[in-house]
Amino acid sequence: MPTLSRPAPGLLPSTDDRMLCGWRVASALRLPDLLPWTGDGRAPDLVIDLGPVPDRLDDPVIDHALLQVAADGACRFAIPDVAAFLIDPAGRHVTVDPALPPETPDIRVFLLGTVFGILCYRRGLLPLHASCVRVGDGAVALAGPSGIGKSTLAAALVRQGHAMLADDVTVLDVVGPGGPRVLPAFPRLKLWRDALARMGRNADGLERSRAELDKFHLPVTDAFCPEPLPLRAVFHLEAARHGDGDGLRRLRGPEAVARMGRDLYRGGLMMRLGLTGRALPAMVTAAGARDGTWAVAHGHGPGGLDRSIAGILDRLPT
Repeated sequence: MPTLSRPAPGLLPSTDDRMLCGWRVASALRLPDLLPWTGDGRAPDLVIDLGPVPDRLDDPVIDHALLQVAADGACRFAIPDVAAFLIDPAGRHVTVDPALPPETPDIRVFLLGTVFGILCYRRGLLPLHASCVRVGDGAVALAGPSGIGKSTLAAALVRQGHAMLADDVTVLDVVGPGGPRVLPAFPRLKLWRDALARMGRNADGLERSRAELDKFHLPVTDAFCPEPLPLRAVFHLEAARHGDGDGLRRLRGPEAVARMGRDLYRGGLMMRLGLTGRALPAMVTAAGARDGTWAVAHGHGPGGLDRSIAGILDRLPT
């Protein structure tokens, strides 16, 4: 049975290429969240550089406090006192202008979060706000808003022997042959201290997600599935009215598509980038996952986690 591993001591060389969604990533920024590249000798699919990012783009067609989009599709995203990011129109090059030391985890939170979402939308992929595990021969996405318990539920399934594909952002490729596939992303879980405690673990030696948060990165490298898998099902988590949960309900048709849209990762970005027309067919395809799309009334009471796991696995024929 796979186990949740501890991080290896020491720092990874910043010149090591990494693997993300099957892409070869060459990064000047240290990315310990990702596995080393083990594929062929092709040129990098994504290059991440450190360098200056302009304070403003010229004549942006979208101009918000944190995000600017130029007429050619280039994006500037910035978090004050953390970093500014410049993303090229094709989603193949990112320049990071850090306001903190480059190794600070806060920078990676946004690089592998919002910036990653922009890269996915630019490449025609569909990112869900979901964690994802392998069950049987396919991938099962656990979607929902922040704080609903996606990572905690995924961690419990990993402890039962189900391999991890992604945490917090699950990337779907819906245009390839054979239906929608999940592309493997992050071999780590982001868990609050109390969630770690419920698993019988402490946070000693684990990296904080952000300096001011009591949330930590727990590597699962020995329980990670590095290959794309067909999407079996999507379970949309919602807060239960009762402590241990209220069960599961099958979603169909327009309701399933609407729930998929609600659980897109940074769905507002999709609209601001003008990609709604492209994303809608992808959401329809994803909502037709082989073993269905479900709403899960997920409880945070003593038996809520076990009840949700049992309900999910019962809907997945072996």
